[in-house]
Amino acid sequence: MERDDNRVSVEAAVFRRYAAAAREVEPALCCPVEYDPGLLEVIPAEVIERDYGCGDPSRHVREGEVVLDLGSGSGKACFIAAQVVGAEGCVFGVDANDEMLSLARGAQAGVAQRIGYDNVRFMKGRIQDLSLDLDRLESRLAEHPVGSIREWQELEGEIERWRNEQPLVSDGSIDIAVSNCVLNLVQSCDRDRLFRELLRVLKPGGRAVISDIVCDRDVPEHLKEDPTLWSGCISGAFREDEFLEAFSNAGFGKVDLLDRQQTPWTVVEGIEFRSVTVCAWSMGGTSDRGQAEIFPVIQGGSNCCDPEKGCC
Repeated sequence: MERDDNRVSVEAAVFRRYAAAAREVEPALCCPVEYDPGLLEVIPAEVIERDYGCGDPSRHVREGEVVLDLGSGSGKACFIAAQVVGAEGCVFGVDANDEMLSLARGAQAGVAQRIGYDNVRFMKGRIQDLSLDLDRLESRLAEHPVGSIREWQELEGEIERWRNEQPLVSDGSIDIAVSNCVLNLVQSCDRDRLFRELLRVLKPGGRAVISDIVCDRDVPEHLKEDPTLWSGCISGAFREDEFLEAFSNAGFGKVDLLDRQQTPWTVVEGIEFRSVTVCAWSMGGTSDRGQAEIFPVIQGGSNCCDPEKGCC
């Protein structure tokens, strides 16, 4: 019970902190990142100011692709990707925070008018559970509140049908999934599922480009139990080697380490925390499970990512 209570308190702290960060800028929340200024011109200032991350995976998006942004927050990465993929591509942002979704959805029409097309959709969901549409669930609960065990069982049956027949993100539908400093906010007990979901939604040959915070040593339990440090991208940081291995364990066929901060972003109790960006390839199914090749950091390369040549 104590572990369950801690899980709830950590998740609540993450929701509260990012809800507050949607209302008022929090400069200390994660690492400063530079973006292509030309792609920021059409995006409202309040969206840019309330975007928090540790890298720029959107640099690896290509024209015409279907993009999924995990933990889309204020929507900045989605609006950047929308310009890159063009009118023939599309971008889906998934977030579970109502304040962030409201901010992103509120800016969507204005950005679409400026670029000449609307190819972005923001959806409410948890990134470790990309099958369940939380907007749909909330509507269902508002119309038919659960007041008995029988009604709860009926709802469970409906949810299972939604997952199978109308998932929030369909199997094999995404060319590239991106995420910017969000995976570390997911509780440890949900992380295997998180990586499996990431693989599930990618097309054969699709890729995940993930920027996140990693550490050089295991984070001790007393730090993991600190909700403030967890919501600040510290307590939930992956150990660097385990972060790379997680893609392999989920069934990805190749993992490239694109970028790695040489100087730590921060040091807590002697543990170094830094940003990395990883490109992991789906090779078409779980038959590749455990067979991933992990490649070293590539310095000074361009932004392209090719499944045959690696990241050049």
